[in-house]
Amino acid sequence: MSKKMMLLALAVVSAAAFALPAGASAAELHLTNVTKFSGTFNGGTLSANEEPTITCDGPNHVEGTVSPGGTTGTISLDYTNCRALGFFSCNTIKTGGTFHFITFGQKPGVLVTPEHTTIACAGLSSTTVTGNVIGTITSPECNGRSKKMTISFSALGQFQDHFLYTGFSYHLTSQTGTSGTIKEAGLTSTATVESSTEGTLDCT
Repeated sequence: MSKKMMLLALAVVSAAAFALPAGASAAELHLTNVTKFSGTFNGGTLSANEEPTITCDGPNHVEGTVSPGGTTGTISLDYTNCRALGFFSCNTIKTGGTFHFITFGQKPGVLVTPEHTTIACAGLSSTTVTGNVIGTITSPECNGRSKKMTISFSALGQFQDHFLYTGFSYHLTSQTGTSGTIKEAGLTSTATVESSTEGTLDCT
C-alpha cells in the first residue's frame, strides 16, 4: 500500500533559472514586477489507482522568489495535518520544486516539477512522489495586474484534467517502497499567493 502527497505546485517563483523538463519549449508567459511571494493552499487530494488517497487539511503554506525574466523559479511547500484513507496519520511534509509559466489552449498556466518526495503514513509503506503537474492560473487573467495569483489543479481520480503541453504529456507519479509499480497520480488543489508589489501576467 502506498500513500501519496499532493504535491501541489502552485504559483510563481524563484531566484535561479532552471532547465525545463524534456520536451517543453520556452514559456510564452511571464510575470513582471514581482520578486517574492508567499501564500496558502487548500487541503487538496492526491489519488492513484488502487492506492490510498492522501489529503492534507493544513494549514499549508508556500513561498518563493521570482527568477529574473519572470518565467521560471522555485517554490518551498509545507503540508500539515495529512492523512491517508481519512485516518492514517502522515508526517508533516516539507518539500519544494521548480516551475515555469506556460500557455495551453489560450489559457495561462504553470508547469511544476516537484522534488522527489517520500511520504510516510502510520501503518502504510512509504511512497515517493515525483514527475510534473500542470495548473491553470484562474486569476489574474492574461495581461491583468494584481498582487495575488490563484492557481487551480484539478483531476478525476489519477487523471489530471490538463496534462498536454507542446505535444508532450506531463504527470505526477507515485511509487510504493523501492520496488513498487510506478503509477500515475492526480492532484486536486487550489493555491493563492501574494506579493508586496502589483505584478502583470504578460501573455504576449
